[in-house]
Amino acid sequence: MPLFTPDDSRPLHFMGVAGAGMSGLALLARKRGVAVTGCDRDLGTAGGLEAVDDVRRSGGEVFAGHDPEHVKGARALVVSSAIPKDHPEVERARALGIPVVRRAEALAEAVSPGLLVAVAGTHGKTTTTAMTTEALAAAGRNPTGIVGGRIASWGGNVLIGGTDLYVVEADEYDKSFLALKPEVAVINNVEADHLECYGSIGSLEEAFARFAAPARRLIVGGDDKGAVRVAQVAGRPTYRVGLGAEAEVRITRLEQSERGSRATVVFPDIGSLDIRLAVPGVHNVRNAAAALAVGAEVGADLEKVVRALSVFRGVGRRFDVVGEAGGVAVVDDYAHHPTEIAATLEAARQAYPGRRLVAVFQPHLFSRTQAMAAEMGAALTGADVVVVADIYPSRESPIPGVTGRLVADAAEGTGVAVHWVPSRSELVARVRALSRPGDVVLTMGAGDVTSAGPELIARLREGDGVLA
Repeated sequence: MPLFTPDDSRPLHFMGVAGAGMSGLALLARKRGVAVTGCDRDLGTAGGLEAVDDVRRSGGEVFAGHDPEHVKGARALVVSSAIPKDHPEVERARALGIPVVRRAEALAEAVSPGLLVAVAGTHGKTTTTAMTTEALAAAGRNPTGIVGGRIASWGGNVLIGGTDLYVVEADEYDKSFLALKPEVAVINNVEADHLECYGSIGSLEEAFARFAAPARRLIVGGDDKGAVRVAQVAGRPTYRVGLGAEAEVRITRLEQSERGSRATVVFPDIGSLDIRLAVPGVHNVRNAAAALAVGAEVGADLEKVVRALSVFRGVGRRFDVVGEAGGVAVVDDYAHHPTEIAATLEAARQAYPGRRLVAVFQPHLFSRTQAMAAEMGAALTGADVVVVADIYPSRESPIPGVTGRLVADAAEGTGVAVHWVPSRSELVARVRALSRPGDVVLTMGAGDVTSAGPELIARLREGDGVLA
């Protein structure tokens, strides 16, 4: 049944509407004149509150908690892969004959009218999707963009444009991205993650190759061995984007400072273009070069694309500057994988040269921590002081013997001061006690650690009333 047409007065009901992916679809439905209801078990986190507020401002109705009565009268129930098949709302919908649609299929239907650019990868897909969307919009292509993070200037995680061109973040979790049929596919990188879904890195890479198979053009991270292997298997016309000499879209003359980065991007047929970025980190230079490659593939005005990249200010929870108080700067980042942790700390060294870095890390998922605790600990040693909280479980049940202590132990013995704080309620007080003027505190993780930054700022202000 059509999900996103306004000729049916019954609402679409979104379970987990406070999540980034689900709220984006709800906003898109509202922009198309579709009635929307939603619910979530936890509306209290900072990101969840913003997402819910966005949906409510758009005219959607949002309920706290779950109740089978929520689905009554809905045209369809949209669920994420994390929702169990025997959930009471799901069972009630089936009993009433209401279609139950996975978010992946709903997204595929939403973007089906136009040319689809889909951005995938273990890291960087949210930022690359946002960069590409804003660049194509500045070039006059009027895209509709859907990302997995909130962008303040968008009023959510959807930029509503036309129906001829879509730029969407493609999530590999539970093979969701296989529902999409992109004409232009971007794969930034492919590393071991979500192996609870795939079983092996080989199966993960095979899924990425299947995702890329429909594309007329594949754009991959040329500096990432996993992405390059996927491109070889997919067999599609490919641009490798990177610093290496073999890259078709090559990044050269890279310069970095606390003001940002600049580089020259060389194309095989177009020539070279100079880019300048305000967001720090080599990873963002790669993201921008991929966005530029998308612009070239869809025939956008590349000078306008370059100008848009120069004023890009980032995505919520991606090196998000929370504020500064008492001489302590606080930055929040979604980093929850070892490569992301290392990239965030590298960006902090660039943006805040000479300042002491205090990394506050909350591991995400028991399965990921069990598989990657040693790598997480090693990545955290890029900081000067490390504070490790306990695991944010999200959708998972505990695994015996797996706690954040594994990460803290892995970071110890490297010359970095490491503190293990298992109680989330004590975390901010401990970080406050460890902080001193001149520090940069980075809260990192995919869970509720995002609220620790504003809490810390409040405590610093209470202590001395200084807002630097």
